[in-house]
Amino acid sequence: MIQPVTSLLRRWEIGLLVLIVLAAALVRMGAPGITEFKRDEANLSQLALDLSRGREFPWLGIDSSVGFPNPPLNVYLLALPYALDDTPVLATLLVGFLNVVAVGLTWWLARRYYGPVAAAVAGILYAASPWGAIYARKIWGQNLLPPFVVLTVFTGLLGYGESKSWARWLHWPLLAITVQLHYGAFTLVPLSVLMLALWYRPSNRRGAVRDLALAAILIAALLVPFVIGMQRADRLTLDTVRYALDSDSGHERVLDSTAFEYAWFTIAGRDIHSLAGPEQFENYLDSVPDVFPLFHLVPLGTALAAGWLIGRAVQRRTVRTTPGVALVVWLLLPVLAFTWQWTEVVPHYMIPLMPAAYIVGGAGLAELWHFIQQPHVRQVILAGGVGLVVLIAGWQVLVFASLLDFLDTHYTPGGFGTPLHRLLDVREAILDDNPDSVIVISEEDLAPYDQEPAVWGVLLDPLPQVRFVDGTQSAVIPAGDSLELIVCVPDAPDYRVSTNADCQAGAANTRYFARRPGEGGYIVRAAEAGQWGDDIVPLDPPARFANGAALTGYAVDEDSVLVVWELGENPAGTDYQVFVHAYDDAGHRLPPQPQDRLSWPGRYWRAGDSLYLWFDVALAPEITSLHVGMYTLSTTSGGPGYTPVLRLDVDAPPDDYIAHTGVSIPLAR
Repeated sequence: MIQPVTSLLRRWEIGLLVLIVLAAALVRMGAPGITEFKRDEANLSQLALDLSRGREFPWLGIDSSVGFPNPPLNVYLLALPYALDDTPVLATLLVGFLNVVAVGLTWWLARRYYGPVAAAVAGILYAASPWGAIYARKIWGQNLLPPFVVLTVFTGLLGYGESKSWARWLHWPLLAITVQLHYGAFTLVPLSVLMLALWYRPSNRRGAVRDLALAAILIAALLVPFVIGMQRADRLTLDTVRYALDSDSGHERVLDSTAFEYAWFTIAGRDIHSLAGPEQFENYLDSVPDVFPLFHLVPLGTALAAGWLIGRAVQRRTVRTTPGVALVVWLLLPVLAFTWQWTEVVPHYMIPLMPAAYIVGGAGLAELWHFIQQPHVRQVILAGGVGLVVLIAGWQVLVFASLLDFLDTHYTPGGFGTPLHRLLDVREAILDDNPDSVIVISEEDLAPYDQEPAVWGVLLDPLPQVRFVDGTQSAVIPAGDSLELIVCVPDAPDYRVSTNADCQAGAANTRYFARRPGEGGYIVRAAEAGQWGDDIVPLDPPARFANGAALTGYAVDEDSVLVVWELGENPAGTDYQVFVHAYDDAGHRLPPQPQDRLSWPGRYWRAGDSLYLWFDVALAPEITSLHVGMYTLSTTSGGPGYTPVLRLDVDAPPDDYIAHTGVSIPLAR
């Protein structure tokens, strides 16, 4: 049985705990607008918004990197702040708050088993941890892990190490919750089994079986939504497992030190300059003192402390009466689990070990202090150790604060995305106009797979209609009034409705919102027709198709073809492919290869809208006509299936496939 420290809290401990919590809150919850909000954050937020608004109950979370969908528990948790605030700010603060709670729980665990010195060291280091702060400042499922990880381990120690039945009942459901928040927490499973085996008492086998049975019932209840979701998505099959195993087939499965290196710099708080991206990290490093080598002392001290705790437990035969072995195993498991790279290892897989590292480090210093008998030496060890911890923590807070300021004021391609507060400025301006419709123009058009549609779909969620256009190859002129939000990106190709020159502050009839210097900005303006009218050859009458769309005109030049469609109603949201095929006088199809692509996602169609589609093709002299039409694409056991959309009111023989499936456009040569 573990014997906890039973001394009462002293005033200095309470005061220090308050300072630790405040420091943790400052770096995790301060300036919440300086956070990323990209595709993954947006997709998770969209599910939470749908749940909080009663639109849809999610049975699964967003897709994971290992080929399985994530369970929906993180969505349910994030639906709480989204029920109160439809911006990501409150949800971001909830993530930060939960991580502050994790710091407090880490202090408590260290205090219970190793006393005030260990608690002070663990609390200070975790509160100031740069990566602890980074992982607490945005809406990721894995960023919700820390408090649940600490609670899972804590209840295991209480339940099995101290034989508290209520903690045993809670431990296994907490483990199930934690693993469902993010699969990276699966490394806690062998730790739970170890704690069960380490403190198993044969005399209480009946009670242990009863506790596990109750826990199994609770776990089953917690898994119900996920199992239903997998069943509804037809993912409870061996094919799902095979897909998951093959989804990372390009990754080389090797035994290497990557996981160890990630764990080392995560515990140390080094390499945070990576957020500044490959083009700016040196500028960030030049802006702060070179104190990062000092941070190596944290993982080095943790490693020495781990060895000390294991050695002392074995030497004194206290493996079953102290939590040291369990804590060191908690620290090592994420590293050991990914030393063999059965999947691509990423730094955030090390999130579960951070509390363990700081507890082990604090426990090592406390044990060393108790081991030394000479009072003067003990004072030196205590003062020097705690002083060094405070020095490192102070510098970590300063360099992290400098990093936040740098990320907020510098464009960091390949690193930190546009800060959320800049996106919210654009959102506020659009919502103040209360438009019936917004068209977002970027290089992408499909949520949840593309970033800009995913992000702006969430930020503009309160509006009745938000649609997305890939402005490099398409344009939409809505039938009714609408706003355009144009995403200006440095060095991007011109959009069909605007040029990069338009993406400047002060352009006529626009409102411009700057991002960070060099990053471009956003244009908000009323939707307007383009300047293509003089070049378009109208079809009179328009060629109408069975899906309600009509081809109304076209334009051809040396290297592109423009086709213009008037859209019809599309209540089913069917996606239609548009093709432009080239033919010679003899009716033979000629290069260029068939130009087929998605017209515009079917869920965006509104009756009366005009859709302009450009195809980049170079037409050879022998090409005398183009065949333009639509079809639907399906997947069958024999391969892709093509179903043409037939023309209406065609005066042609029934066997004239060309006439019934599209429009022949003659080319003047």
